[in-house]
Amino acid sequence: MVAPALLALALGALGVVAVPPEGPLVSLSASDAVVRMPFKVTCSISRAVPATNVTITANNRSWPVTLSQDGHQATAEVTVTKRGSVQLGCTVHAGSRKLQTNATIQVFYVPVPLLNVTNTAKAGTELRGQCSLPPGAVSDIQVKVVATGHGVLVDFKKPPVTFSLLVREEDAGGRLVVTCEAKMYPDPLRNKSQQIHVLVKPRLDMERCPPQQNWTEGQDGILNCSAKGTPEPQVSCSKDGNILTPGISHPINRAHAGTYLCRATNDLGTAECNVTVWVQYNASVPLLPVLLGTLLPVAVVILSLAVGYLLYRQGKIGEYRLWSRHPRPDAQPLRPQGGSAAAPNGSAAP
Repeated sequence: MVAPALLALALGALGVVAVPPEGPLVSLSASDAVVRMPFKVTCSISRAVPATNVTITANNRSWPVTLSQDGHQATAEVTVTKRGSVQLGCTVHAGSRKLQTNATIQVFYVPVPLLNVTNTAKAGTELRGQCSLPPGAVSDIQVKVVATGHGVLVDFKKPPVTFSLLVREEDAGGRLVVTCEAKMYPDPLRNKSQQIHVLVKPRLDMERCPPQQNWTEGQDGILNCSAKGTPEPQVSCSKDGNILTPGISHPINRAHAGTYLCRATNDLGTAECNVTVWVQYNASVPLLPVLLGTLLPVAVVILSLAVGYLLYRQGKIGEYRLWSRHPRPDAQPLRPQGGSAAAPNGSAAP
């Protein structure tokens, strides 16, 4: 007796799993079956079998089968001419046993549209793309393009259509998604989306990197400075060749005071700003050095002035005494008007 073979009937990526009352576990998947457009049906087998032992059907019609080199996958290219339900089947003859699985898929006139747009864009640049349909699609199908945060870029019209939008900084972080939609009554809406990875140059602002920051000597301090940008910028700050890493705690002393140049860098460029750090510290000093340093010079000045004055006074007194003892021959004592003059020796004149 031949051991049961595990079968999987596959059409693309959309899957349906079923367990028949008898037989092995089987799975059926379908991607996008469109009227008059070929699509692939794949039957996967757990053990290798010849291609002649595998049959793939669509609405009871058999299709040519191609077997993989390892003999575990059989593929048929199927085309359907009518819209609606299609019954798919895969039958495998393994020895004396026949293994079979079936599933139903829906076939539409409207295929999944094709969206041609890059997945990466820089903020401040224009993003362009195109929305179209696969070859062979019904001509009555219309397409529409929308983008999150930007609204409708192109309203429903005949494909192909081109579109553009200005990429903004606020679109970063996975917020920008462009979607191409295709519709034709009575089919449901089909769409294809693409998330756009938005790149943003570094930017330093006052909120993330305050230009004035206060620290206290003897405590731990953190230089607060971060930048906006995508990819996330690397930020470093330096003063007089000494680098201080933002966001990391450091023991603070007054030598940390000063103005730091902070740089934020990513793949798109560099942004710079100055940050001034003020360090508060205890300004009290011993009283004696202050007094000696302040009062001593004052005392020296006062003493010098006093000595100079005394020397000056002594000089004047000496000059007077010398004159009084040895007056010049031509020197005449002054006589007050209407009065008597003093004699040279101090006696009264006649």
